Amino acid sequence: MKKINWPIWPKYSLSDQKSVQKVVSSNRLFAGKKVLNFENKFRNFTKSKYAIGVGNATQGLHLALAALNIGKGDEIITTPFSFISSASCILMQNAVPIFVDCATDTLSPNIDAIEDKITKRTKAIILVYPFGYAIRADRIKNLSKKYNLYFVEDASHAHGMFYKKKHAGTFGDIGVLSLHQRKSLSVGDGGMILTNNKLIAQKLRKLRSFGHEELSYNYRMTEFAGALGLNRIKNLNKENKIRQKNAKILDENLKEHPFIRLIRPISFSISVYHKYLLRLNTKLIKCSLKQFSEQVQKKGIPLKIINENRNWDLLHRHSIFNPKVNPARGLPWLDKEYKGFMRKIKSYKKIKLPVIENLIDNELLELPIDPPVNTKLVNKAIKVINETINKNCY
Repeated sequence: MKKINWPIWPKYSLSDQKSVQKVVSSNRLFAGKKVLNFENKFRNFTKSKYAIGVGNATQGLHLALAALNIGKGDEIITTPFSFISSASCILMQNAVPIFVDCATDTLSPNIDAIEDKITKRTKAIILVYPFGYAIRADRIKNLSKKYNLYFVEDASHAHGMFYKKKHAGTFGDIGVLSLHQRKSLSVGDGGMILTNNKLIAQKLRKLRSFGHEELSYNYRMTEFAGALGLNRIKNLNKENKIRQKNAKILDENLKEHPFIRLIRPISFSISVYHKYLLRLNTKLIKCSLKQFSEQVQKKGIPLKIINENRNWDLLHRHSIFNPKVNPARGLPWLDKEYKGFMRKIKSYKKIKLPVIENLIDNELLELPIDPPVNTKLVNKAIKVINETINKNCY
């Protein structure tokens, strides 16, 4: 078979180019009317009361914790299965991340596992919508209320994703979405913070720019990002429908496959498939997950292991939580005043999270299905996956 030419996402259009050119012509490149209009458009799209544009989602998550007065000695429960920002933002506030194992259906920590880790030091829960699949955010919201905790949603992959008719990022106290180059709503780099709390929104806006009486930051969105966001959000629903159509074809063809288990959207959710995920039963084949991925990729199908890019390895194994030399800023879990769970463990790599570790190391694969990926290409991918399995089965 001839090597397949899989399309690259995103594709910027002529109208995208014109929107950027207008910004240059305006001579106003930092946050101005385009950003304000994009914030209003995004607020309406998500049905959130407030939307605040920032330079990227990492900045958004940091501002979220700063606005909630998270600080030294606080413990923040979060997932190990995410990009580094979901936990590095905790270190930025000198707080202590507490990682919790994930469930196989949502790839997110379940309620019982979270509740088991809540202590008098716990201040907030940060959870992620992994690759645009839903989590049971209403249950997390109820749990956070029960223990008087903040709930922050990292919805970086979840543009247009709804659970029980509410948009991702609108269940908790604060939601953050990424607008990075690879995201479904791409402005090159940018982020959007959502909240329904007026006081939190006011504080977020103050902390976003230098000059506030508290320590504040230069975290503003550019006019370029605002202009691109305004233009590209018009097509988001249409593009998500293409992703959903592609996912449905994959589901229908792979749902009864003896070597594959699917990650299905949970009930009452509309997923948006930042990537399509599947689980390969490597116990039934004579190659590793990485080897299988490499064989498929040689034929032009970008079916990858999750941690092919080491930035996406499980966070409790990441070097910033297991430094060879302690940084000058110190490590909050080794601070002499901290007496919590991680003080006893000392090194995050000693934590055992067997469910998500097994999934990442031995089972989970991702496939981009963004437009212009179409039915023909999806069917070619299915054919290559089946051929590669047949080649490697015992």
